[in-house]
Amino acid sequence: MSKVFLFVAIDVKPGKFDDFVVKLTQHISIIRTESGCEFIDIYRDTQQENVVNVWEIWSDRPSWDAHMENANSKAWQATAADLVFGEKITIMDALV
Repeated sequence: MSKVFLFVAIDVKPGKFDDFVVKLTQHISIIRTESGCEFIDIYRDTQQENVVNVWEIWSDRPSWDAHMENANSKAWQATAADLVFGEKITIMDALV
C-alpha cells in the first residue's frame, strides 16, 4: 500500500488563533501515537494571518481512515467547530 500525504489548511476564526493552536498541539500529541502516523506537524501561514497548515504522512490509507473515525478525532471535530470556519484537506501522491 502507498503512503498518504496530506496538506491541511485551516481557517481559524479571528481572535481564536492562540486558543486553537494550544488545543491543536494537544490533539496532535495524541495523533502522533496512532498506528500509521509517520509524521504530523503544524505551521503558521505567513501570508494569511488566521490560517494554520498541517502536514501529515500516514503509512497507508486504512491507517488514515481509522484515524478520521476514532474517538480522538470525533472529539477534536467538536472542539474545532467553535474555533474555525473550516478546513481544506489536500491528499497528495508522491511523484518519485
